Amino acid sequence: MPTGDTVAVAVVDSKDLKAKLRSAERAERGKAMLLVFPLLAFLLITFLVPIGSLLMKSFRDPVLSQELPHAAALLRAWDPAKAKLPGDQVYAAFGQDLLAIAGTDSVSRVASRLNYEESGMRSLIMKTARRIGDSKEGTWHQRLSDIDARWDETKYWSTMKYASSPWTFEYYLKAFDFKRTEQGAIVQQSDSESLYVGVFLRTAWVSLSVSLLCLLLGYPVAYFLANVPAKYSNLFMIMVLLPFWTSILVRTTAWVVVLQTHGVLNDLLIHLGITQQALPLIYNRFGVLVAMTHILLPYAILSLYSVMKGVPNIYMKAARSLGAGPIRSFFQAYFPQTLPGVGAAGMLTFILAVGYYITPAIVGGPDDQLASYYIANHVNSTLNWGLASALASILLVGVLIVYSLFVRLTGGGVKLG
Repeated sequence: MPTGDTVAVAVVDSKDLKAKLRSAERAERGKAMLLVFPLLAFLLITFLVPIGSLLMKSFRDPVLSQELPHAAALLRAWDPAKAKLPGDQVYAAFGQDLLAIAGTDSVSRVASRLNYEESGMRSLIMKTARRIGDSKEGTWHQRLSDIDARWDETKYWSTMKYASSPWTFEYYLKAFDFKRTEQGAIVQQSDSESLYVGVFLRTAWVSLSVSLLCLLLGYPVAYFLANVPAKYSNLFMIMVLLPFWTSILVRTTAWVVVLQTHGVLNDLLIHLGITQQALPLIYNRFGVLVAMTHILLPYAILSLYSVMKGVPNIYMKAARSLGAGPIRSFFQAYFPQTLPGVGAAGMLTFILAVGYYITPAIVGGPDDQLASYYIANHVNSTLNWGLASALASILLVGVLIVYSLFVRLTGGGVKLG
């Protein structure tokens, strides 16, 4: 029989062993974290920080509050619904702030920022900045009105008011096709002014159409690759992977050669007598769908193939032996097991299609450009980074919502049985 001292020693040894195990586990976790840290730091610097900066630019623009601090503070307190024009204090503060930055790059920054909200503001600000020191007689209201009569109009001061705060939702209003009236009310833009809601709907429709086309065309190809004898499968797989060896720009330009008015396809159709004149196959929605489907099809094939390769043929043979026909056995015994690949291929091609820019820009017409085209235009041409960030943020949130719905519906993957 063990004595009391023996039991006590055993308990102490057991506690020491558990403590050592916990210490060893903490050390292993620490080593694992040290190994993962470079990857986390890389993702933080190259992915999370740019996205955070992008989101910040969409609702933060401190240009006016920094360059015209006194006027911006007074303008935020002015209510255009109660007074048609701001008081003399606002005129004086604006005149003094503008005089202080006249002749510097700050004037151009202020002018560009205001011009995003109201066309003509840039010329007004630049003109006023050039002539603001010419006269020192009269009130600031009189001096500004003498330089340009537009300083007696409410809409220009109203524009400055809603741009005076460092935090703004004006970019999102414009991205959803809303605008502010002179009195500050938010109203929807007219049909002739509306743009971005239609662009987002077009982007979603084109992306969904391309995903469906990729699934319809890629499923039989993936099925063939998964069931062809091994000595031939490598050759056919190389043919599927071959497009990855060529850049997207080259592949898209090749479709211009094929689909243009006097291109290969139209010349062939006319030569065969199928049509008497060239068909409009490019610079329209048809050209965009064809080119994007061709570029994204390998992604769908590979996603489907990876799942189909793991589905044994024995299930279809069993269904056939029980009396089911080839079509019924396929849809009841084989197709349900490939649904995870169908979901993954559809989701992958949809997400990739949403962000496409080069292909629609080359083979599409003016009414076929997707959201990425307008984001790039505001970044490179108009330099309206706030609106570009708002459009990109909406696109990002839309993709995340679609993906979350996909995960919720499939449970992270299509559940079978």
